[in-house]
Amino acid sequence: MNLRFLLPALLALPLAAQGSGLFGTWTLATAPDLPRIIEAATAPMNFVTRPIARSRLKKTNDVYPAIRIEREAGGFSLQFGERAPQHLPDDGRAVPWTREDGEKFLVSARMDQDDLVQTYKAADGERTNVFHLDPAGRTLTLKVTVTSPRLPGPLTYAITYR
Repeated sequence: MNLRFLLPALLALPLAAQGSGLFGTWTLATAPDLPRIIEAATAPMNFVTRPIARSRLKKTNDVYPAIRIEREAGGFSLQFGERAPQHLPDDGRAVPWTREDGEKFLVSARMDQDDLVQTYKAADGERTNVFHLDPAGRTLTLKVTVTSPRLPGPLTYAITYR
């Protein structure tokens, strides 16, 4: 076997693998105290709207024990815990999605360099998930930003998966 041809092929393998390191099943490593973060984010609100906002934010911001991200033909499949997978086009186009409780969203996904960006849009606000893989390929960080005209500011936090 001629090593002149084998060596360039072997050197190219890590480069090809870098683009797919984000995909697979990730298990929860660390999560912030979400109830505390939600309480702090809604503290400036008045006593009428504050409990409504807290309830809504607690309902839509779960910490899942595992996340599965897969590449499909023309799109992505994202599964959070035991929920049904979401199948989204990879061109950033928003598609309708109905959560198990009947609430409707427009959901999109796209690659932004090495990060996968997923956005949920509802009548009362928006949630953006940014999935970022550390350089070693061992840790996936889910950075969440929730915005709404009804909130005094964005709700942000990060969850780490291995």
